[in-house]
Amino acid sequence: MHWTPSGWPCSPALMSQRCSNRLARRWRRRWPTPSSERSDFGGSNMQPSAAVSSTCSSQRRSATHGVVIRGPLRAELAVAYASWRAMAGERIYQMGVGAGILVLLAIPLFQVGVLYLLYGSGSALVSYVVVAQAANAFVITALFFVGEILDRERMKGTLAALFLAPCTRYAWLSGFILAGLIETTLMATVILLFGKLALGVQFQPNVPALAVTLTLFLAALWGCGVVFSGIGLLIRKANPLSNLLYSFVILLGGAYYPVSALPEPLHTLARMLPLGYGMQALADAALKDASFRDLAPNLLPLLGFAIALPVLGILSFRMVEQMARVRGDLDLY
Repeated sequence: MHWTPSGWPCSPALMSQRCSNRLARRWRRRWPTPSSERSDFGGSNMQPSAAVSSTCSSQRRSATHGVVIRGPLRAELAVAYASWRAMAGERIYQMGVGAGILVLLAIPLFQVGVLYLLYGSGSALVSYVVVAQAANAFVITALFFVGEILDRERMKGTLAALFLAPCTRYAWLSGFILAGLIETTLMATVILLFGKLALGVQFQPNVPALAVTLTLFLAALWGCGVVFSGIGLLIRKANPLSNLLYSFVILLGGAYYPVSALPEPLHTLARMLPLGYGMQALADAALKDASFRDLAPNLLPLLGFAIALPVLGILSFRMVEQMARVRGDLDLY
């Protein structure tokens, strides 16, 4: 039994409780968190609480260098930004600056150079493959980066912590994807510049049509990547799956030749994928100043894929996550 300064007896447990309450009041005075903001957090398997909200508030404050972020959207953006910084730092640490620049420059230029030697300088296919290889860089990211994110996090032992984070799954997943998307954009830019400056490719872009086509193409690839990521989480073999699928991408994706050049039944199989539609539409919009009317035969099917695949990706991601939770092997490899 202890004695308080006022002379009343007090047990150690009661003193500890009073101390905790006093610290909590000081915390709320220093970092006030609106009650409406507290209810926006908590994973799908937990109820939001004041403790979780206070932790999230401090994390958002530190992630934005002392700027208080209000509202669920800004909080999700803060999580995505922090995830992007973590993934970008990890990529730089793994490859190094010099090796990273070499990968961004050497690999795409080597591929385009080989295709240039294969088709010859006077072939119209050279211009097509330059645009198609730039688009194929995003396909590679969807397969080998987005499709393997969850399996890599499982191998590092951080997957369970990510799923228990007090934010939506797509906040940190979008941040991770953004790191790969920036690398891919740089790689695609290098390919297009090499095609124009070294190979003499003449671009005549229809900017609005090109922007819409690229947006639909990336949306379809995002959906594919999330589907593959969920499957990789379930089978725990994401990298072998990516290598297997990329073999079919080389054959049916239209990155090395137009899909229209494929014989039957390969041409029919290629038309069941969004890649051929996207590659041809991007090439026509970038090289031939094609309008929306001209792109309609490829743009309309691509629009369908851009709507269906993200929905399928979200549903499959949730289903695979639930299956992994039921089996109890979410963080096991």
